[in-house]
Amino acid sequence: MGQTLLQQELGEHEAGCVAVLRKSRILAAGTVVVVLLTLLLLMTGLIQISPPGGSPSYAPVVSVSRSTCSRPPGFFLIIADLSGFNDSIAHGAPLNPWPVVTVRAGDYVRFVVCNEDRTQAHGFAIQTYFDTGVALAPGDAFRIEFQATVPGSFVIYCNIFCTVHAFMVGRLIVSNS
Repeated sequence: MGQTLLQQELGEHEAGCVAVLRKSRILAAGTVVVVLLTLLLLMTGLIQISPPGGSPSYAPVVSVSRSTCSRPPGFFLIIADLSGFNDSIAHGAPLNPWPVVTVRAGDYVRFVVCNEDRTQAHGFAIQTYFDTGVALAPGDAFRIEFQATVPGSFVIYCNIFCTVHAFMVGRLIVSNS
């Protein structure tokens, strides 16, 4: 109680410094979390960093049409539901992408994608080839067709946030021969 005005001001200044220090620690912890999540996403292939100068401009022609949930000859069937893509959760996605589709450069790639989840929408997209993706309402099915001309390994992913979103990760491998 017998504090001088100077002592009161110093006390308020010290309290302000402590508050700033706490905020700095929270900001530092948040930054560490963001960096760790980014590293995890890079390691799993969900995001990639373009090479210097950017990635080559590539605009594939992708055909998308409504379909029924049955696999015609020459098509890959992808089932989206609460188990991920073709039961990708049981296969260890996202660390072990599933399904893995392997084709040769120059091949025409054909998918039938079905949403067998009765309660929520799912999506289907392929890095580089079909980045815009397609949204599938419960019960929807689509045919997706394109020519694989760029060799490499590309992430197949759900582009609609859902309850199993993190586990809906597959891989398209396009080999040179």
